[in-house]
Amino acid sequence: MSANPDTLEGRLLAQRKVLARLVAALDGPAGDELRDYIRDRSHMIADEEDPGAVPGEGLSIEGALADEMHHISEAAEAHRKAV
Repeated sequence: MSANPDTLEGRLLAQRKVLARLVAALDGPAGDELRDYIRDRSHMIADEEDPGAVPGEGLSIEGALADEMHHISEAAEAHRKAV
């Protein structure tokens, strides 16, 4: 099967939805710890970054990772509130 941008995006969205439901469904200390882990990684810390520097590839990957953690965290919290 060939992978085009739309196919990849659809697959990633499906994975995000499944992950969010799993995170939302996990109760007790393990669930709290996992949600804290995701929430703590949902933003970038760029204290040592030069504000005038041009972001490199590594920074864009870190930004995308933080953004995805944020989306998973939001979706999981929405599922928890809906139940």
